[in-house]
Amino acid sequence: MLNLVRDKLKGAVAWIFVILLIGAFALFGVPEVSQLTGNAAVSVGKESYSAQYIQTEYNRAMDRRRRESGSQFTQVDAIASGLPDQVISSIISTGAMKQLGESMRLSIPREMVSAYLRENESFQNRATGQFDETVLRSILQLNGITATEFERRIAQDLMRNELLNALSAGGPAPAPLSEAILLRNTERRRISYLIVTAEMAGIAAEPTPDDLQSYYEQHPAAFTAPEYRTYHLLELRADDFREGQSVPEEEIRRLYDINKARVYDVPETRTVYQITLDSQVDAQAIVASLRQGVPFENIATERGRTLEAVTFSDIQKSQMLDPAVAEAAFQAGLGEGSIIDPVQSLFGWTVVQIANVNAPQTKLYEEVRDELEAEFLANDTRRAMLNAIDQIEEERDIGAALEVAADVAGLKVETIGPTDQFGLTPGGEAAQNISDYALAEAFRLEEGEESEALEFEETDGYYLVSLQEITEPALKSYDVVRDEVDRLWREQERTTRIANTVSNIREAVQNGASLAEAADPFNRTPIELLIDRQFENEAISYLLNDRIFSAKLSDLVSGPASLGDSQVIAEIHEIGFARNSVSPAEVDIFRQYIGYQLDQEMLEAFITEVRDEYGVKINRAQLDLVFGEIQ
Repeated sequence: MLNLVRDKLKGAVAWIFVILLIGAFALFGVPEVSQLTGNAAVSVGKESYSAQYIQTEYNRAMDRRRRESGSQFTQVDAIASGLPDQVISSIISTGAMKQLGESMRLSIPREMVSAYLRENESFQNRATGQFDETVLRSILQLNGITATEFERRIAQDLMRNELLNALSAGGPAPAPLSEAILLRNTERRRISYLIVTAEMAGIAAEPTPDDLQSYYEQHPAAFTAPEYRTYHLLELRADDFREGQSVPEEEIRRLYDINKARVYDVPETRTVYQITLDSQVDAQAIVASLRQGVPFENIATERGRTLEAVTFSDIQKSQMLDPAVAEAAFQAGLGEGSIIDPVQSLFGWTVVQIANVNAPQTKLYEEVRDELEAEFLANDTRRAMLNAIDQIEEERDIGAALEVAADVAGLKVETIGPTDQFGLTPGGEAAQNISDYALAEAFRLEEGEESEALEFEETDGYYLVSLQEITEPALKSYDVVRDEVDRLWREQERTTRIANTVSNIREAVQNGASLAEAADPFNRTPIELLIDRQFENEAISYLLNDRIFSAKLSDLVSGPASLGDSQVIAEIHEIGFARNSVSPAEVDIFRQYIGYQLDQEMLEAFITEVRDEYGVKINRAQLDLVFGEIQ
């Protein structure tokens, strides 16, 4: 959470300490009593979290990343970005902070939760600036949480916020510290630099046969073929098992009857006008106006809302956010135009008027028959595929190789390879029919070993790998790599010539010549520049810039150019500071920012200490149920 806050601060003009509640839903949670079991995946003090709970939080985090990125965010992406560890770490921190709050007998009253909802911009209508239940509803739906769970999580986050705010100094950094950092950031250096190219380094030498042979013998790693592997691959895709399948009509009818009450009986829905106020008196006044014939649209307009903004169309009772409001709005006997007395809800005092009532409906068999048939075929296809896998496993259990077991099941394996771990053949071409998932598994197995049936990431089938042969890394013969040896020798010779020239120029300067005088024999003139710590061009790389600003006045530094194989020699002529370029207002902002950074370091240290105090236990076997062996 603190890292999220830190990231949001970058580029800000003022320090604001706010826990990003909604953004943290996927990373923070409140454990249920049912999770306090001895088979927990993660335990923090007395709090325990099951694998199922962690799976739910991880799925929420995945969904949030997909929404934020605006594109597909895969399991591979999640692992690469460290998302599983982030979820676990945040759950642990939440559990530790929760217990700290309980030990201090802290609690958050419901009124404080309601006030937070009304005041937080995340829940406000952008046009009116007022709390908008529609906005809140969409947030809850996106995060897959109920109103009750939502209230509990807010209270938990607010308590954590209070604890952390108590530790935060909230002030600017000490002036000497911020001044030193400002000076560093505004430092400027006047330099002259010379680019040393291969043309300046003399005529390239021609290698003799002995030179090439010697280079080959001295650099065996450059000419060693990688490990290659040959393996059998069996793929079972759902589509391969779908052909020729049919479903008896009586079976489709049976599926309909089984699912009718749960799926095809559509419950009653109502369209309601709903508005929430802080005051019970104001809510009662609105009810009185409505009963006198004032349209709900007028009520909404007076409060800067549109009728559309306060209308919830065709909503089921279970879909209403607040249980108390749901009970009132779905009372029996209410019809179009019915007005309900103010209801005390989580968000204040809610007034509801019924705009329309839709009676329960049932989808007929004929309407959903094709859908049921497709679902049955999908299940039947998967069942046939799993039966094939069972048949293969039975054959392998009695000693049959994968290709033999596949043949018994009427399937055929492919032979892949030899290929290296990047999917390249010994000739340097891409291997045919290569699959990243199978290749990775082949390089995990030992020779002669076979994998279990592994599910595709797309979950539309399985694959099995049998490693047939491992070809160990081997030094290629000189005759095969002669051209490569020649190319690498010439590259080294050119690099050595350039390095020697750089060394000679540096020696001339150290003996009293200026950089311009040392460059004169090469018909070159150094270039003068005034640079800062961020400066880069085709000559001065990030690495060389760092060396320049680490050197002393009159020092000579050298390093690779940004582009090509040239080298650059730079001399520092002047060191200054553009301190006056930073206005007093910007200095104040900078001090606040540095102060914030110091606060964050302290808060992170505090949270780490709290976690250590309560103790953390992690059951890797349970976590493997969530993240698999890769975790």
